[in-house]
Amino acid sequence: MSIFLLASLGLALACSPVPELLRRGDDLAAKGEHAEAMKLFVQADKHETDTNQAVMRAGDLNLKLKRNDLALKAFEQALEKVPGTAGAYVGMAKAYLAKGVESTALQSLARAAKLEPGNADIQFLQGLIHLRRKENTEAMKRFSTAIRLRPRHSLAHLKRGDILFSDGKLKKALKAYTLAVASDRSNVDALVQIGRTYLLAKRPDKASATLAKAVRLDRDNAWALFYLGQAQYQLRRYEKAVVSLHSALRYNRKLGRAYVLLGHIYERNLMRDKAFDAYLRAVRSDTKYLDGYIHLARMQLDRKQRRGARRTLEKALKIAPNCLGCRVLLGRMYVNKRKYKRAIKLLERVVQKDYQNNEAHFFLGQAYVGLGMIGKATAEYNALSLANDLERAGALLKKIEKRSRRR
Repeated sequence: MSIFLLASLGLALACSPVPELLRRGDDLAAKGEHAEAMKLFVQADKHETDTNQAVMRAGDLNLKLKRNDLALKAFEQALEKVPGTAGAYVGMAKAYLAKGVESTALQSLARAAKLEPGNADIQFLQGLIHLRRKENTEAMKRFSTAIRLRPRHSLAHLKRGDILFSDGKLKKALKAYTLAVASDRSNVDALVQIGRTYLLAKRPDKASATLAKAVRLDRDNAWALFYLGQAQYQLRRYEKAVVSLHSALRYNRKLGRAYVLLGHIYERNLMRDKAFDAYLRAVRSDTKYLDGYIHLARMQLDRKQRRGARRTLEKALKIAPNCLGCRVLLGRMYVNKRKYKRAIKLLERVVQKDYQNNEAHFFLGQAYVGLGMIGKATAEYNALSLANDLERAGALLKKIEKRSRRR
């Protein structure tokens, strides 16, 4: 190329409005002025001939705004202008993934991987899709490859941790989450997961300290606040737990489990009306959270609201037909109504599946007493005694002795 042509090209670039338009568009997008930013990207795209920076930015902004169809059009235009743009295929994959079209997203990522085989983000996105499909082995391979390509890939470490966590491998999960935080100190999700792992490992002190860090980084993170409340509950710092749980509900009103934990705290402090209200709010806010129904039904039975308890338990059994806790409470209700045969039929199945369920043994023993089956009732008393559940064992023994004196 002649010196004259090089000089002409340099002059053309210097005179191009594209760099300034892109810079202004980026600034506006960062400030949340999306419509104005998009206008500038469209304007810049008209001046671009051999590059596709503006239309790529338009695609990314549409992705951010969850306008997936518009994002797809933008990335398709980017490929028309510059075929073989790996980033455009990645953008298309993200849009398809947001639309739930996983197979097409994988196809787009496969094309991107051929163009940029060393791109860690492509491997990570492929891993996310396999994880969605519950193909954990393949997902783990992809996340590990992403980390090999970029050792400080915080999100890949996080997702590896999630798979290990779901498999019950808490020590390995904790290591993965720790690496995620070491790679990105602002990774709040990883801090929350570290806190959850400590909670499962019966280390509420460490969980509390970690979750407090997460809350400091992201004060409106409902899950960080909820698990912090759980840690404080386990540490018997009930007043602090109540504050954390109410804060969690401020940011996520559908967090039924926060209401349930509040119910437990109120019950411990003999505030039974507030506990009942918390359990009622739990089932109204999260219609699929089973524990809410179980605790609400238990309190309804305590209040002798049998019809309400039955309706609550019927709803719970629709969610989880094999719910043993629901069946125990139904058995208790039948015992209270002196429908002992129904109670026995229900509760015998429970203890067959879960012999360690002391509550089932207790109500089953009462049903046997009600029918005068003292030998079987005594066997239930023995089961409670061997389990060292002395309170229930003592209460059942009194009923057995009272019935035996009548004979």
